[in-house]
Amino acid sequence: MSGYDKEKMVSPTEADVIGWHNMYWSEGQVKVCFRPGGNFYCAEHQVDATWHIFDGELLIDWKKFGRYVLSVDQGKNLKGHAIPDSKNWRKTLYFGALTPIEQLLFGDGDGTEWEFKGPDGSFSVEFRADGDNHFVCPTIPGDAHWSIDKKGKTVIIDWGKNGKYELDIDVKKKILDGYIIIDGKEDPDEDKDWRTAEFKRNLIKPPPIVHGDDDEGHGDDHGHGHSHDGGHTHGEGHGSHNFGDGIVSLGNLTIASEKFMVDREGQVEKGFETTFGVERVGPGKATGFTAWVQDSKGQKLCEPVKGDAHDDHSHFTLMPQASDAQTFAISCGGQVSTISVHPGAAPANDGIMSVLEDEKGKVVGFIELKLHDDAGDLELWICKDGAMSEPLDFPASTTITLTFATHDNRSVQLNVRDHDQNEDEDGNPNMRDGMTNYFIFPGESEQDPEFLIGEKFRSTTTATFTSESKTYTAPPFILVPHQH
Repeated sequence: MSGYDKEKMVSPTEADVIGWHNMYWSEGQVKVCFRPGGNFYCAEHQVDATWHIFDGELLIDWKKFGRYVLSVDQGKNLKGHAIPDSKNWRKTLYFGALTPIEQLLFGDGDGTEWEFKGPDGSFSVEFRADGDNHFVCPTIPGDAHWSIDKKGKTVIIDWGKNGKYELDIDVKKKILDGYIIIDGKEDPDEDKDWRTAEFKRNLIKPPPIVHGDDDEGHGDDHGHGHSHDGGHTHGEGHGSHNFGDGIVSLGNLTIASEKFMVDREGQVEKGFETTFGVERVGPGKATGFTAWVQDSKGQKLCEPVKGDAHDDHSHFTLMPQASDAQTFAISCGGQVSTISVHPGAAPANDGIMSVLEDEKGKVVGFIELKLHDDAGDLELWICKDGAMSEPLDFPASTTITLTFATHDNRSVQLNVRDHDQNEDEDGNPNMRDGMTNYFIFPGESEQDPEFLIGEKFRSTTTATFTSESKTYTAPPFILVPHQH
């Protein structure tokens, strides 16, 4: 570990960690909770975050708010840094243990199940102890959350269209007692508004939460196996750093005489899980795939994992046991095929990133394609590097064609916004001596974006263009929208 001497570190234990901490960094502080079972919570930045101890270090996967590695400083205080920037330091001061109410609701770490009762009957509900404080009812769909009031004695349930509830907690009796809260109504109706809940059991590995199509659900799964989490915002509100979150299409590979698209969500780092998506391009029947990641010498950094298969695509969640992950490897029968993970590559504008290849299939740069779900408009950036920091410019007269195979091979053309500054939607100029790396759709053209509108859009997509008699291609990748 850079930044301090790993040999002198004291390995943290769960007892050192579980509880509330104040986390500090150069731009501020925030209160966080290391929950039992590996869930990580912050009221100001709620996501499905996790923590665990790996190789003597404490690792936090805060999703769009970054990844962190910490060690014991003094007592229960911790110190470390964001990954991969060792200068981007973090420190925590231990604030206090979990309250009896929190211990009751958290159970063994996954949360607890209760029997929820009202005038119309009873049903089971769950208080999940995840980083998003999900409140789940298997029989009533909807995106719901719970919290504890500032006095620490009342549970507040925000059930979306199903109402808001406040229930006082009796920890010893394991009972919740309260009312539905109705706007404009000061005093609850004792006969109609009462609600109670009785503890049933601690949850053990409950199923993942899947939001439905109701108006309170916010479906994260676009059938591609990756949680896009509202468009991969990078570090919003927690230092505004780009932590390398987001989806990167690594390109296409061939195995068992069939072609597949491969992408990853997030960086590939020691001790952290990364999900790879592998989806067939064209016809094929091959099955029984396993996958792993390798270092620069071709050595396995994790055990081979069988994919979670759905129709023509599979997901492989891999955790390297050491650093220097360079390639993703997949096997079928006795065959093995590999593709670069492009370390450090990540979208910078909330879009989907893909490699850009020349006519010989050599990677010459990267594109980032952002589809706005509310209007169906598209923005595309081209850069030399995976960090999207060095523009790869082409003549402003260039036209980029996107083809959507999943939508009857329908195509659209992207051009510059104008030949003056060619500003992006944030007002940043992108014209340099008649050259640019920024293109849009539909712009001033009369092309119809209607088929691209909506948060459920999903398509196999290819980008191609020609410049100075050379053809460039972003091979087939999955495009899903940035959600507003």
